Amino acid sequence: MTLPKTIIFFFLLTFCNTSFSQKYFGQIVTTKNDTLSVEIKLDASSFNVNRLIYLQDKISVIEDGVTKTYLPKDLKSFKIRLEKEVVPFESVDESLFAQILYSNKIKLYKILDKISHSHIIRLYIIKKVNDKNYYKMPAMGLSRLITKDAMLPAIEDCKVSYEKIKNDEIKIKDEKILVEFIKDYERDCF
Repeated sequence: MTLPKTIIFFFLLTFCNTSFSQKYFGQIVTTKNDTLSVEIKLDASSFNVNRLIYLQDKISVIEDGVTKTYLPKDLKSFKIRLEKEVVPFESVDESLFAQILYSNKIKLYKILDKISHSHIIRLYIIKKVNDKNYYKMPAMGLSRLITKDAMLPAIEDCKVSYEKIKNDEIKIKDEKILVEFIKDYERDCF
């Protein structure tokens, strides 16, 4: 093997080892409220922006050297430490794990929904206190994260917030604005 080929081979070998053997740590909260620190197995590569979709149906962890798999009915919540942040998830109706963006009287979740083999959309879900319904809002807007048509049915119980969206006083352009809007919605009407 010539020197340039050797260098390229060594670089690729090093890149593959660091990209695909990255370890993720976090905590799980069992249905009995036990909190355990674990290593979380994340099957997706570290450069996949949609890698968290693999955690919505089940989570595999290494606990005391043993690999265990938990379904949403087995855990209340979990947190995973990614490169620069800790991402919290919660079991929603024991059917899936959803990322928590905000949690108080109003809960705002984000899930990734696979529409086809190569097309994934973000779906934002609002859960209100004393309401059994979940309000789903797909991120399908062009100039907004969520269209008015998707947002209005979820907030029709709050005249102040409803009017802000209806009259374009506020445009939900990103997740940060969405979270701030939900906080205002909660403050004004709950």
